[in-house]
Amino acid sequence: MAFKLLRRKKVLTARVFTIEQERWRGPRGTTFDRTTIAHPGAVAILPFDARGRVLMIRQFRPAVRRWLLEIPAGTLEKGESPLYCAKRELIEETGFAAKKWKKLGAIFTAPGFCSEKIVIYKASGLKAAYAAQDEDEYIAPAAMTMAEIRKAVRSGRICDAKTLAALLYLEWIR
Repeated sequence: MAFKLLRRKKVLTARVFTIEQERWRGPRGTTFDRTTIAHPGAVAILPFDARGRVLMIRQFRPAVRRWLLEIPAGTLEKGESPLYCAKRELIEETGFAAKKWKKLGAIFTAPGFCSEKIVIYKASGLKAAYAAQDEDEYIAPAAMTMAEIRKAVRSGRICDAKTLAALLYLEWIR
């Protein structure tokens, strides 16, 4: 079952992604059009402190017009490996660096229209570090126990997909 990309045209170039119009040929020979958000990829981190708490962040997300409780995350820069990006983002968003890193898995956020793939890591052995936050980010860290996180998931306070996926990976992979 072969699919062939026949044509791709950039419609919009934004700070983090591009929007592309594509024409495809399917395995039965018919053609169809898709609009795709081309994204460079991202990382998300489940950072555990020495007391076993997860360093969550509260971040204002303009797209949904509210503050979300989520794990630290960020977009890959050109030529950057996911692990390097994860180390950079953890410091920027929490003020901590990690000694131990474990890849838990990866997810596609919305594969029906977006190429974004998020690689998820577990981090531990935290020590204080400093890096300036991006000027368009508004972040407040919050250390939470797993019991507090489960309660926040049940109540809907945690509704961010990458955070929920990371917690699921943690349960299955540890």
